Amino acid sequence: MAQPAKLSKEEEAVLRYFLKNKSVGEIIAIRELQVLEGIKDPLPIINSLIEKGYLVKGRGCYNINSNLLKKNKI
Repeated sequence: MAQPAKLSKEEEAVLRYFLKNKSVGEIIAIRELQVLEGIKDPLPIINSLIEKGYLVKGRGCYNINSNLLKKNKI
């Protein structure tokens, strides 16, 4: 079984944000991550987490992957 990719500190911060806020509008997510988490450019980090399967892009929003929630019973 393959090990999950190691996350950077910024990826971990973004993932924690989405674990607290399961679904967030695109604009709000970017602004809150900049202000609350101090991440200057969150979009590449969000895209990386989407590519790794942690997040899903919806219509105008980003969501935590529901399989991740089920796996961790969050």
